Amino acid sequence: MTRWRLFAPLAVLMALTGYLGLRLGQPLDDTAIIEQAAARYLAEAGPDARRTDCAATAHPDARMIVVCHGADGRAFSYVMGHRGEVVARTGPQA
Repeated sequence: MTRWRLFAPLAVLMALTGYLGLRLGQPLDDTAIIEQAAARYLAEAGPDARRTDCAATAHPDARMIVVCHGADGRAFSYVMGHRGEVVARTGPQA
């Protein structure tokens, strides 16, 4: 058996691992980050909360800030990082 046949599976595995590593290291798009913040808002605000209560804008120190205003007048805000993590959170505020 030739040497390339021995190392071909290893080369394929290394290429696949590199590709997956690049894909997992990519930052999330804006829609995915807003959806994560909206899901967190829905869990915290209660049964009257809707996804459409949330809006996002740019933030100088992070990726964006998502502010959700509930029907009861409370406001929740989430400062989101580049990977979808919550950097800072405030709420509920009346």
